[in-house]
Amino acid sequence: IPEGRQIRRAFRNIRRTIPEIASVLILFLLVIFLFAMMFYKLFKDKGMTKVEGTPYFQNFFDSYWDLYVLVTTANSPDIMMPAYDQYAFYSIFFIVFEVVCVYIFMSIFLAVVYNNYRKNLKTEVKEAIQRKRNLIDQAFDMMKSDVFGREVIIQGDFNQLLKKAMPNKSEQYFKILWVVLDVDNNGYIDRQEFHNLPDLLNIKITEVKPNLFERCIPNIYRGKYS
Repeated sequence: IPEGRQIRRAFRNIRRTIPEIASVLILFLLVIFLFAMMFYKLFKDKGMTKVEGTPYFQNFFDSYWDLYVLVTTANSPDIMMPAYDQYAFYSIFFIVFEVVCVYIFMSIFLAVVYNNYRKNLKTEVKEAIQRKRNLIDQAFDMMKSDVFGREVIIQGDFNQLLKKAMPNKSEQYFKILWVVLDVDNNGYIDRQEFHNLPDLLNIKITEVKPNLFERCIPNIYRGKYS
């Protein structure tokens, strides 16, 4: 399934990308750790509560979680309002946190993820192209013939290969492929021309096959009064 192949390629790229972005992710989590420690020390003894009435930065783990959620702006500005209502200058700490984590670190993190994923994707494509070329070379070496000192594939061997690989296709289809591949029209195809075969097979060609009457009674079907 072509879609399944693309999904597997995407998972391979993700697996290769995660170790490369681990250092930036750890640094990002450590920055939240430092801010959580600072907010916990600053607000734990202020006696404030959140909008829903729960304790406000009363333990470190809740403080870390609230700041992690703040990175997504899901609890903004609710998490800031109790401190702002008590002293307006407390909002400076939240503004600094959002500037550092949301606008700086998140941009760096996304840039690192994108660049590493794109690099791994290019590597995956190069490896796939090289594997395809190697397989084509192996097929060519198995089928090649010596014609005037040149390694080429003759039309008979080419047709036998396609009949085995695509038994449902017609001779006319094989002839079209041969005409397209044989660019110089010398009656055989060399290694470079044979490398174009996979790309040519990916092109969808619709064959118009004769119907039942044309196959069984062609003279009547093609007659003057039919």
